[in-house]
Amino acid sequence: MTSPGCPFCQIAAARVPDARVVYEDQHTIAFFPDRPATRGHTLVVPKRHAPSVWDLTPEEGGQLARTVLLVADAVREAVHPDGMNIVQSNGAVATQTVEHVHVHVVPRTRRDRVTLRWPRRAAESGVALDETRRAVAARVGLQSGSAAPQTHSRGPDTISPEDRRQHLEFIQSTITRMSTASANVKTWLLPIVTAAYGYAAIQRSWGVAALGAAAVMIFAVLDANYLKQEQAFRRLYDCVAAGDPIPQFAMNPTLAAPTGARRDYWPGWDQFRSWSIALVHGPMLSIGLALVVWGLVTSSR
Repeated sequence: MTSPGCPFCQIAAARVPDARVVYEDQHTIAFFPDRPATRGHTLVVPKRHAPSVWDLTPEEGGQLARTVLLVADAVREAVHPDGMNIVQSNGAVATQTVEHVHVHVVPRTRRDRVTLRWPRRAAESGVALDETRRAVAARVGLQSGSAAPQTHSRGPDTISPEDRRQHLEFIQSTITRMSTASANVKTWLLPIVTAAYGYAAIQRSWGVAALGAAAVMIFAVLDANYLKQEQAFRRLYDCVAAGDPIPQFAMNPTLAAPTGARRDYWPGWDQFRSWSIALVHGPMLSIGLALVVWGLVTSSR
């Protein structure tokens, strides 16, 4: 059933020739909005007109959820976001603007302009929070402590223990190489910096000190890059060891990223702030900058 004035029903009925449809089945359809908030922003809607989530049948809800998962995976593979929001709103107060239930699949990047912020102060706590929990639990037919948590898997575990062991060995060998490369960076940097800073101190050469400081920054980026790769492969190792649905012998660490990860490994602030980077390269850079300032001051006298 469609609603004549509903724009989403018109798209579902193939009455909008320029609609940017990315997926369609018997029950649902996914398409790009006219004004996407981010690259890859997609709407997923049921074909039957339903003003809100409360108007869906359980079967329709399941069909909608399956399509959302399918589209989210596809968008993640296509645009490689840093994260993703799955947003579903009901009612004007919740910012619903089209009265046809729909789900926003919104890929996120660190520099996008989307703002979805929760208030810092809790709406309720303590006794009030417990009362609300009991009220909700009673209405979904649950009693406190009576239902055991269920775990769900997106695919059967068909990998043999021996194959998993070999897979883990392959990943561990990569982790070891990254760790060794990081240690080598520090080993190579030390004599370079010692020679540059020593010469700069003796000759009062701010230029040589600046070259030494630049070397520290370059090697710090290399070191942080190796650290980021090591962390990514450690996540992959943990997922394979836990039996998560990782393809057999896959060596792509983005498969273990919980919210989608970039395919490159450009280091971020988390790596630069780590003790293995900040406590090693930070003091050497500070010494170099101090020598530059000292050289400039003494050479001007």
